[in-house]
Amino acid sequence: MDIQVIFEQMLMLFAMMSIGYYVWKKEWFDEAAYQKLSKIVVNILNPLLVINGVLGKDASETGSQILINIGFVVFFYALLIGIGFVFVFLLRPSVAERRLYRLMTVFPNVGFMGIPVITGIYGKGCMIYVIFYMLGYNLILYTYGLVLARKAGEDAGGAKPDADKTPAWKRMINPGVVFSVAAVFLFLFQVPAPASVVGFCDYMGNATIPMSMLLIGMSIAKADVKSLFSNGRMYAFTVLKMLLLPIGMILLLKPLPINEMVFGIFALQLAMPAGSIVTLIAKENGADETVCTNGIVLTTLSSIVTIPLVSMFL
Repeated sequence: MDIQVIFEQMLMLFAMMSIGYYVWKKEWFDEAAYQKLSKIVVNILNPLLVINGVLGKDASETGSQILINIGFVVFFYALLIGIGFVFVFLLRPSVAERRLYRLMTVFPNVGFMGIPVITGIYGKGCMIYVIFYMLGYNLILYTYGLVLARKAGEDAGGAKPDADKTPAWKRMINPGVVFSVAAVFLFLFQVPAPASVVGFCDYMGNATIPMSMLLIGMSIAKADVKSLFSNGRMYAFTVLKMLLLPIGMILLLKPLPINEMVFGIFALQLAMPAGSIVTLIAKENGADETVCTNGIVLTTLSSIVTIPLVSMFL
């Protein structure tokens, strides 16, 4: 794997995040505009990028690899759920924070960061593999993730009785899941699409990456820098999550006869920073979202260096 290409890709993403940071600091965006842009990216642009990644792709060449990929996805989330307990044991956070650390471990940014990094390395053809990580993410987030968030709210004494009581299955029916399932259907049944449709999905989907990076840059600009850089436990968590875990799994599994792209996607997803959704569900359930915000910002900033380092072991 060409480390220079990966490092250049991360620098490009960092430049996009820097623009988002600048935009927020200049007050060209406020919280309301940030939330609206986020909804556009999550509900329109990102789903179209998913569809664009499978249109015109040949299913006959990758059928067996998809099955292997699904096995890796199951292992991926089972591993993260288990390792979350290990991280809590090693880091010894307070009772009010222990489930938040588990949330940050189990839910890496497989979408906003995962898609631009992985497609930048392997091309848009890898989207069919990434889709299954996104499907697993939503399935576990609105079941196990919500349980953790509610327990974290109870641990902090801030559980909200008026928190969203929408059944988990209803919350899983969102554009991300619907379009991911549609993409799998289109890929497996080789549904043809007119050139105009392909062009539309291409143009709209390509906007996802810069818009996502702008949003991440804005979220960094909103963080409390003082609390962010004075938390030693969060530094330790970042090293464990962003370096030791993915590198350890690469060294353990690389000798196995596995397709290079499928294994690379698995390893790179392990190296992704904590996902921003963690802050939202923590806040919604009365937990201390500051812990999650700090973890998201620190792991995201460190990913500019840690992802190329992890890639050196692939």
